[in-house]
Amino acid sequence: MENILYSIGGILIPFMGTTLGSSFVFFIRNHMSEKFQKLIVGFASGVMIAASVWSLLLPAIEMAENQGKISWLPAAVGLSLGVIFLIFINKMAEKVERKKNGKKMNMLLFSVTLHNIPEGRC
Repeated sequence: MENILYSIGGILIPFMGTTLGSSFVFFIRNHMSEKFQKLIVGFASGVMIAASVWSLLLPAIEMAENQGKISWLPAAVGLSLGVIFLIFINKMAEKVERKKNGKKMNMLLFSVTLHNIPEGRC
């Protein structure tokens, strides 16, 4: 029973944080200056870069080091492939944007897919 409560808490805490954070968009979307919008986009980008470094790159370097391989090589290859993949997805998104029908839905699909790929979910 205790494990179930921990599981529920582990699901609800991120859910509530995400819901609370995203709800502010509905309250300030019409009153947001361009400068503030750039500030919060920059902050979100910084958070995602930090999460990538600490949750993906550093563990990859550590795992390669523990296996006796060149420690930086797998992380560098993965990062390079990721950059190439992002460029490819960006080109695909630009093609989709040119079409009139389903523009928002396709962009949402691309962004959700792109966000979930590093986590191993598609």
